[in-house]
Amino acid sequence: MQTPRILHVDANNFFASCEEILSPALRGRALIVAGGRRQNGFVLSANRRAKQSGVKSGMACFMARRLCAELVVCPARVDAYKIISARMFAVMNRFSPLVVPVSIDEGFLDLSAEADGAARWRELSATILREVGLALSGGLANSRWLAKLATDAAKPGFLEVGAGTEKDFLSARDLRELSGIGESRAQALAALGARTFGDVAALPSMLLKDRFGIWGQKLWLFANGDWPEKLVAEARTRTMISRQKTFPFDVIDYGRVLQFGLAELKKLMEVLRREQLLPRELGIVVRFADFSEARAEHRFRAAQERDEIVCAMFAAKFRECVSGQTKSVRQLRVALWNLSPRPAQGLLFP
Repeated sequence: MQTPRILHVDANNFFASCEEILSPALRGRALIVAGGRRQNGFVLSANRRAKQSGVKSGMACFMARRLCAELVVCPARVDAYKIISARMFAVMNRFSPLVVPVSIDEGFLDLSAEADGAARWRELSATILREVGLALSGGLANSRWLAKLATDAAKPGFLEVGAGTEKDFLSARDLRELSGIGESRAQALAALGARTFGDVAALPSMLLKDRFGIWGQKLWLFANGDWPEKLVAEARTRTMISRQKTFPFDVIDYGRVLQFGLAELKKLMEVLRREQLLPRELGIVVRFADFSEARAEHRFRAAQERDEIVCAMFAAKFRECVSGQTKSVRQLRVALWNLSPRPAQGLLFP
């Protein structure tokens, strides 16, 4: 049986790198791509030179300017970035029979048939740099999960997790590095004494299965280095739905923000009804005028289909976020996740 070898590829500082491709005169200068109400509110992406001054993604632009006086601020041009992304993936398709994009700047390639996956990576990254102008980071391993973690550990660069070394690579790594482990799951795992993958590997597998179901059993196998998986291209069921609103002006009336959030939440529930899905977890993030944030999450005992139950919990969590606050609200984010198919209802008269 062929051992799966999956390559994860991530374009470094993608938006900022696109701006350097679109405007070659900007190369060598500290640069950020900005977003927000007037496309100058917060940092979407920063190039390496800007990062050397301490600029980070998600930072307020005024803070970035304080750190780097010569900073160039570019408004986001997403349509242009999509064209560059398409060129990047076109090159990837020449290097693998199966390429699975996961976002505008990253994807997975099946290199299971390659005798030397690392050599194939070097050829791929050099070709994309030459033909498209993008520098890449990458990770090569026996699963998507592990390949992604390898990329994160390597940035900027490349790391291969060799066969038989998976458990050692994971042992000391924080569980929060893994996509899919949110705050509530991390807290539940911490309550079991598990904060690293090594901690998970040392727990009884049935304990994790009883607590988290199939996902817990898969996590235990993964932590023990025993979760190889083939790369497959398939239509995946939605796992999360969210809405984010940056208000055109800062809002001091928390009641108005709450009513807006409830209206958005009902829209999300309507979308899930059409898709025959039910949420089990709710999340809210309130960003204030000074860019500080308050967030809260809730895991229901069972997947919910009644708007009034979800909305009541949303209102409680929103009040928790703004309790004791006096600052205006700049942005509201609402998310529902851990989605499951709505149970089929039998006919009343078979």
